[in-house]
Amino acid sequence: MYQNQRKACSAYKQNELNNLDPAEVVARLYQALGASLLTARDAILAGQTKVQGENVSRALAIITELHSALNMEEGGEISANLSDLYFYLTTEITHGNIAGDAGMLDNAIRTVEPLTEAWVTLAANRRAGAAEGATTDRPVEKVERGAFQAVY
Repeated sequence: MYQNQRKACSAYKQNELNNLDPAEVVARLYQALGASLLTARDAILAGQTKVQGENVSRALAIITELHSALNMEEGGEISANLSDLYFYLTTEITHGNIAGDAGMLDNAIRTVEPLTEAWVTLAANRRAGAAEGATTDRPVEKVERGAFQAVY
């Protein structure tokens, strides 16, 4: 029975992810990045190297995903600035991890927090706008879900 519950839960989560707006995907990535950085920082302070390593790896994977989603051709200066920011975060997190310096992870956390807030707000506004559009009987545009590539 437990196995069936796990399968149902997994299917529900997958369905939820498939129905997210691209802005919601980015918002969730930033939220997960912030959570991983906080956990890694706390692990450094507690001397829990395994937890530290797992969360630093998770944070770096999220940054890699965010970076790979940049559309450098259409995003122009914004994409270039975000690319530089992701390089900074990768450097700060990696050096903080190697040195066991929680302060370097704090720098990364402070950098990520306003971006997270901005993307969460954007996603919420887009979701609210979509809900309003559904109630006004306007046609809904169907968008093919493929590889996610954002222009941000």
